[in-house]
Formats: sequence, structure tokens, C-alpha cells
Amino acid sequence: MTGMLASVNSVAEAKVVFDAGVDIIDIKNPQEGALGALEINSVKDIVKIINGEILTSATIGDINSDDSKLLDYIFNMADTGVDYVKVGLFDVNPSDYFIKTITDAANNGIKLVIVLFAENYQGEASIASLLQTGIVGIMLDTKEKKGKNLLAILNEDELQSFVETAKKFNLLTGLAGSLNFENIQSLLKLNSDYLGFRGALCSGNDRVKTVNAEQVKNIREAVPFSKFNPFHNTQYIEASI
Repeated sequence: MTGMLASVNSVAEAKVVFDAGVDIIDIKNPQEGALGALEINSVKDIVKIINGEILTSATIGDINSDDSKLLDYIFNMADTGVDYVKVGLFDVNPSDYFIKTITDAANNGIKLVIVLFAENYQGEASIASLLQTGIVGIMLDTKEKKGKNLLAILNEDELQSFVETAKKFNLLTGLAGSLNFENIQSLLKLNSDYLGFRGALCSGNDRVKTVNAEQVKNIREAVPFSKFNPFHNTQYIEASI
């Protein structure tokens, strides 16, 4: 079963996607890059208003994999109360430092989702060391948001292999990267845990513009509702704020 992730950058946008019944609200600042981080207090405000009704995640920013403050960025974002902290691997292969940092964070109880980039992805061999670090999820995205989308970089067989590999390690799996309405039906066949959207939800399909309620509704209707949340594995609760 595949859920819908919607990326937002404000309380107002969070309310729109909440009311549409998305499965997970992802918090980021699209003006700051592929995984741009929203200011910590703004993340806290969104987490507070969601109040645990829908799962939340937040990105730590477009941080270099060998940044000496990587662990600090992870801990600071985890302290906002989000369910998942998303960390990007901007290199082809994870360094020993990156692996150690991710393992340390996971050992401290932080639920980490590692974001890999389709432009770099070279199959299971390149990420084997990541799969046993204690992370809870892994996803594919694209670095260049004005370039090719996910399906233009990796074919369906490659994406299917990615999903199956992650599931062997009991990891949540996500697919994102300038996805549009037309991509949904083919991606649903791959059975990832969620599909992630930002640009397709925004006015003019521009990820740095504001989320549009009608576009969110259209995407939500194309990713079928289920009475079970794929992340909590509990009955889905319809609510509004």
C-alpha cells in the first residue's frame, strides 16, 4: 500500500494538506535547495498544530556528508518533535564518517530517513553499508528540481529493485523527485510506502510557490485512500484543523 507525502513550508500549507488527508507531512524550505531546512521554530509550530494526527518529517538541509556539524543538525531537528528526520546523501557512496554519524543518531533513538539522489544512485552495492545503520527509511529523490524528474533518470525496473532491496531490510521506502499527476499510476505498481510531492501541489507546478488546495486534492485522489496508515499501521483518522 502506497501513501502520499506532501512537502510544506508553513503552518498555512500544513493546514491545506492536513485537510486533504495526506499520510505524511514533510517540512522543508524549497527555496534553500532539494532538502532545504525550514527554521527550527517554524518546524516546531507546524508539529504543534498537527498534534500527532498525521506523521511528520523534516529535512536538515542540503548538508555536505562530511560536515563536522552533521550530528548537531540531526539532533536539533529531532528536538522539534517531528516523527522522522530526513538526511540527504549528496555523494555517490556514503563515507565512513557519514555512516558513523548516522549510526550514532539512530542509536540515540532518532528515526532517520536517508534521502538518496537518482542522479547518483548506482544500485544496492553503493548503499549496502547504509542499510544496516539503524535507519528506519530510505528514499529516492532528485537533486536538480528544474531538470529531469525521477522517472526520466531511473527506469521502473531500477526503482522496483530499490524498493525491494529496502524492504529486505524492513525499511520504509519513498519515491519522489518532481513527480507529477501522470507519474502516479506507474509508480503505484512499485509498492513503495509513499510517493512524495511538492511541485505538483503548488501553483503553476512551481515548488517555490504556495501549495494549492485543488492540486493537493487531485493528487490525493489519485493516490488511493486506505483505512490504514502505512506508517503507523493503525486505523486512519480523518480530522481537520
